[in-house]
Amino acid sequence: MSILVTGSSGFVGLNIVEELLARGEVVIGVSDRPMPAIAAFEFAELSGHLVQIVADVRNEVCMRRLIDEYGVRRIVHAAAITSNAEREKAQASLTIGVNLGGLTAVASAAVASGVERLVLVSSNAIFGPTPDYVLLDEGWPKAPFNLYSLSKWTGEMILEQYGASTGLDWVAGRLAGVFGPWEYRTGIRDTMNPVFQANTLALAGKPAFLPRRGTSNWHFSRDAASALITLLDAPSTQHRIYNLGTPYVWSIADWCDRLAARFPEFHIHVGEGEGTPINLYGDQDGGILSGDRFTQEFGPTGRFDLDAAFDHLIEWQERHDHFGLKSAS
Repeated sequence: MSILVTGSSGFVGLNIVEELLARGEVVIGVSDRPMPAIAAFEFAELSGHLVQIVADVRNEVCMRRLIDEYGVRRIVHAAAITSNAEREKAQASLTIGVNLGGLTAVASAAVASGVERLVLVSSNAIFGPTPDYVLLDEGWPKAPFNLYSLSKWTGEMILEQYGASTGLDWVAGRLAGVFGPWEYRTGIRDTMNPVFQANTLALAGKPAFLPRRGTSNWHFSRDAASALITLLDAPSTQHRIYNLGTPYVWSIADWCDRLAARFPEFHIHVGEGEGTPINLYGDQDGGILSGDRFTQEFGPTGRFDLDAAFDHLIEWQERHDHFGLKSAS
């Protein structure tokens, strides 16, 4: 029995693949490009077995052939284009094609081959602009504001309808602003997490500017992957959709203060002052993604608070020659 992970060479996909391999699983990783060489080398040392396949997730025949050939029983669907406004103007059909056509092809292949469960990696972007710091539960009104957020919400509805008509066992896990190990510029994720932006500037010794402190329950990639895998593993789930926000609320300014202590040439200015601007995903912080539904059923959504995440990520980046940061600086 094996597990298929689509989008396996992307940021979140790499974290999922690594955790599955670390516990000894056979993982079939499908993506539009090979994963970074450093990841493939490191993953080869883990107890599981990885098969890397470059393929188009929109190709249902290909997806079914892979599922059947490798005996796939469960799927994590992480493949997506996280587009900004410029890409949506130039590549609207590609964005929708990958985000919805890919999901539909994978789901259809899963039904045809009797896959036990499909986990969709969804996003808090579906809620659109929300009041600052309100707790966003699963039923909060949806207000998608671009093609990416619309595709994530539509993807959930497609699975709801398709699952009802075919018996597909599916579940969606919504992530917040994810940061952590294995983030890099893939070319299909247009705005990097503010933590990635800040770390890049700190490594280069350049000052940074924040328009505001930028407070949220920023989502550490290790916690995000673990929660998604919990949904994959569960014998059954009480719900189809889970918000996966962690209880740790802090600001990008808090993170930058720790960077300044670690990198003496790095300085952060909040609200006024000079420096390279850090993109905070809009003009307001917005709501805090709840994790209450998941916690009540499965336990905590996160293990890494601000200090634990900072220590883990800085140490990881040092061991990995600052993967992703140098080429972006």
